[in-house]
Amino acid sequence: MRTYIPFRRKFLPTGTAIVVLTALPIALQAQQQQKVSGPQARYWVQAETRSGMAGMMAGGAGGMGAAMSSMFGRGGGSSHSKTLKLDLGAVRDANPATGQHTIPPALNMGESLPLFGEKRAPREYVERDVPQWEERDGNMRMLFFWGCGENVGPGQPVVLDTKEIMAGRLPTNMRSAYVRDNTRGPALGRDRGFADWPNANDNPSVPASASMVGDHAVSSNISPNIRFFVSAANDYLDPVNMASANDTSGGMRLTWSAVDRSLGYFATAMGMRETAPRTADMVMWNSSAQRMLGGEALMGFLPPAEVNRLVSERIVMSPSTTDCVIPKQVLEAAGGQIFMSSLNAFGPELNVVHPPRPSDVRVEWKQEYAVKVRTRSTTSILPMMAGAGSSDRDDRPSRDRRSGPSGFRGFFGR
Repeated sequence: MRTYIPFRRKFLPTGTAIVVLTALPIALQAQQQQKVSGPQARYWVQAETRSGMAGMMAGGAGGMGAAMSSMFGRGGGSSHSKTLKLDLGAVRDANPATGQHTIPPALNMGESLPLFGEKRAPREYVERDVPQWEERDGNMRMLFFWGCGENVGPGQPVVLDTKEIMAGRLPTNMRSAYVRDNTRGPALGRDRGFADWPNANDNPSVPASASMVGDHAVSSNISPNIRFFVSAANDYLDPVNMASANDTSGGMRLTWSAVDRSLGYFATAMGMRETAPRTADMVMWNSSAQRMLGGEALMGFLPPAEVNRLVSERIVMSPSTTDCVIPKQVLEAAGGQIFMSSLNAFGPELNVVHPPRPSDVRVEWKQEYAVKVRTRSTTSILPMMAGAGSSDRDDRPSRDRRSGPSGFRGFFGR
């Protein structure tokens, strides 16, 4: 016997049905992915301000007295220099690739900078001898420290022993904080067409007074014409001046001038101590509050979003921070002396895409070119030669331990 279940039809009110039918195209449009093609060319501008030892080596302004004070971390030095790197990558090729970057008067480098790509010859296979590793009697350990403060945190140092590595025994505690930066700029071999500046044809120094503010235009035989404007918000950062002094805790205090528009700071330090003939400890420290081994990835340019993330995780110091103490255990491991300390100030970034994205997602976004302008300010000092502080500590390790550069002589057999 069959059982029938009554079915009751339900109807939407007429007004409700109209609203639903009208909303459907809007919902479908919101879910639709906009098609993006291009860009035909990418143009990266990297503007760096250098002070301290880096500024002096690059021909910084301010006189020899200022340069020496800045390099040795005594404070009061104002020597600095500026660098500019221009990279053009395109889907079109030419051999050689050439172009011109018309610059604003504020850059004080003439009317334009010539872009050039090396003329490439056909590839030829060249047989090369593979160098063989020669085992030596010497040994080096790398000691990793991190964090500002009077004392190091737990689990420090992490030791990387070259002799253990050569024996095939890898350390198990090499976990480290990481940097999320997958951006890759134009480069020879990465882009079909490539030209840059400075190059073999033109390599002048950038004036210390240079400014990027103004209109920029790029024309070349591999890309569409590129135009963009740089405002004061994306100009060169001011130089960062860093000084070092003995801290009452037994460590070394680094202090620096705040840099306007900086998004955050990251500091590193290095030292070396010879522990036996042809055996040495290389000491590496950085300012991260989280476990970070080395930190070389944080001594260059980074996207602002990544810098903000690293500041929130206390890997990069905040823009308001102007001092940091290298813990005393770091100095003790280095034989009492740090022979180099560096500071990186991350700057803002300008991104321009032409033409702008269409507001209608059904319209394909055909990008002609994308421009990226990156900024940072960096300094390096030699605190071990600064006579850091007003007086030396009596408990400083003896020079018999051959710390610092003098310790290199025994390790490298000189």
